[in-house]
Amino acid sequence: MYSLRKFRLSLIAATALVAVPFTAAQAAADLDGYWIPFSSAKIGSGDDALDFDDGDGWGVKGKFGLSDLFFLSGEYEKNKFDDIGLDGGFLGSTIDADLRTEQYRGGLGFRFPETPFYAYGEYIGFESKVKTRVTGPLGSVTVTRENDKSEGWGGHLGAQGKVLNDKLTLMTEIGYVDIGDVDGLEVTAGGAVEIVKHFSIFADYRYTSLAGGNNPDVRLDEARLGARFSF
Repeated sequence: MYSLRKFRLSLIAATALVAVPFTAAQAAADLDGYWIPFSSAKIGSGDDALDFDDGDGWGVKGKFGLSDLFFLSGEYEKNKFDDIGLDGGFLGSTIDADLRTEQYRGGLGFRFPETPFYAYGEYIGFESKVKTRVTGPLGSVTVTRENDKSEGWGGHLGAQGKVLNDKLTLMTEIGYVDIGDVDGLEVTAGGAVEIVKHFSIFADYRYTSLAGGNNPDVRLDEARLGARFSF
């Protein structure tokens, strides 16, 4: 069941979709390269949750027009999170956990004519790698390395348009994501400022919250900064 915070996020995104007075932005293609200065991942819930903070990474993404109505979407992203320490519970030993993630996305979308709105569905591949080390009186040893690969899909409704004499592009999306044995809400919002024709700098934020029965909950937060080429 979604928390009040998650409900507020979805409500804000849904309101933004209908409230922002911008004109439709129908660029034939946008290609983004970006850096992730901040990301966090939470796996599980309650006292047993693993909180990975101070992550960073990089990625590329884009939308490519097939016609005035249809477009392709794609994304590749890679993140590395700082180690977290846990109490090993034996002779003062500690456990360090290291998390790295990769995700691949590709889909097909539809632009609603004469509006800033669009919708798309996408394939999602997600891979996580967790390495744990135990440090004790006799030194350190790597005890486990777990690779988990999951596949799924996502469906999104978004809006993108230009304001301030077409120098500022705003976007927001709200969607449903189902990966492996967990599913839930995904919200993205951001903006881009045109520096010269066909080149902009952008920033956005994506929040993903997934849950599923007896499986650990997953929450991902990330801020992205990058350059956009439109053509």
